Amino acid sequence: MREYSRCRDALRKILNAGPSLETQALHDAVRAYSSHDAGMNGCTANDNGSRQGKNPARPLPARSRLRVGVFPFLGNRSANEENLGFSLSQEVAAGLARFRWFDVIAPVSLAPRWPSSLVSEHQLRNEFDYIVDGTISGNGKHLHISVRLLDLAEYARPVWNDCFKLAIGELHRLNELVTVRIAARIDPVILSIEGQPKRRENYGATGLLLLAIPLIFSMERKKYEEAGRLIDRALEIDSENTMVEAWAAHWHLFYAGQGWTQEIERTYATTQRHALRAIKLDPDNAEALGIYAHICSIVDKDFDSALHYFDRSLRLNPSLAFIWALSSATYSYIGEPEIALQRLERYGELAPFDPYYSWFEHLYTIAYAFKGDYERAAIVGRRVSKAIPEYVAGYKPLIASLGHLGRRDEAKPYVAKLLSLEPHFTVERFGRVYPFKHSSDRERYMEGLRRAGVPEC
Repeated sequence: MREYSRCRDALRKILNAGPSLETQALHDAVRAYSSHDAGMNGCTANDNGSRQGKNPARPLPARSRLRVGVFPFLGNRSANEENLGFSLSQEVAAGLARFRWFDVIAPVSLAPRWPSSLVSEHQLRNEFDYIVDGTISGNGKHLHISVRLLDLAEYARPVWNDCFKLAIGELHRLNELVTVRIAARIDPVILSIEGQPKRRENYGATGLLLLAIPLIFSMERKKYEEAGRLIDRALEIDSENTMVEAWAAHWHLFYAGQGWTQEIERTYATTQRHALRAIKLDPDNAEALGIYAHICSIVDKDFDSALHYFDRSLRLNPSLAFIWALSSATYSYIGEPEIALQRLERYGELAPFDPYYSWFEHLYTIAYAFKGDYERAAIVGRRVSKAIPEYVAGYKPLIASLGHLGRRDEAKPYVAKLLSLEPHFTVERFGRVYPFKHSSDRERYMEGLRRAGVPEC
């Protein structure tokens, strides 16, 4: 504990950084274990190692971050299953620890403290906000893995569960097939729950951000601007919160994209400032790197840098479905729509029940439009425009695709809606600002807009 404090202070002074989440989790586990052990003896240790009286019933202090405990997965039949279950739960904990929204307490930290026959719901609620547990069983040919997520806010209630089947011969692919997907599916469930209003009395910076994210994905101006106010309040509370800085960059980027700013260059400069500060605060934050990569594409049209940062982001956290989806746009812009669709397929595998799927679906429209599959682009684009009617970017690939299909009459109401949202939109301006790598893609896209009836200039 002394060494942790020394190294933490040195990191902050020299590198303006902090310990890794894994180290923080170990620190929290040691501290909690010491408190638990002291409480059992009716006393606690002071800084000099001496003992002083303590009321063992005193409640634990409020936590500033969410805590997710991963319990050892139970085997149903054999010692081998028990060992495999423990190893798998360790891998799941490692996968979840790559996300920056919460602290993860791994099975190796929990095992000495939480004998399954003695643990009570009250103890769990004092220590954790969420619990992940599971079982593993085999029939000689396949392994069956069952996992669930418990929300402990009011009482222990399951909020997500899934089953995975794996052939014995595929054990070498256990991490790829199971662990990554488990982590990817748990993360959006927790974020969705925590983003509900009045979830907790004391939100803090991260809590305010989690309230803002659903408002961002609504793409409705009133809600979007409320999200901006929540993010500003979060930055006032914690100016060094990497996740808040990253999402502040995301907010400004799409605020400009919606045409809601009168000073677009200034807004883009603010976008860059937030994004660069986020990756400076935490160079290994996968979400921040992915958001910065998208900004490199949209603002700078620097596709090489965008691909570099997307690759780094997904190496750090291959479970990050959000970034798999966002990276598809850059592959469309550089004329690689097949790769874009592959990345969107990966996004769908990792987050099949993403609450913000309607927003990400517009990336399919873009990929199909660049591919020249205008019929599919039109099918998906109609869905997006209906689900998120205020989202400006959702109309453009739909309108261009309908133009190439010769459906000017069908495109007419979509063009009218787009011009009501972005009154100065023209074919010429679109060709000038949209991030195309190849002039052939630019000309083809612009021609589709012309045929659909978009004003030339």
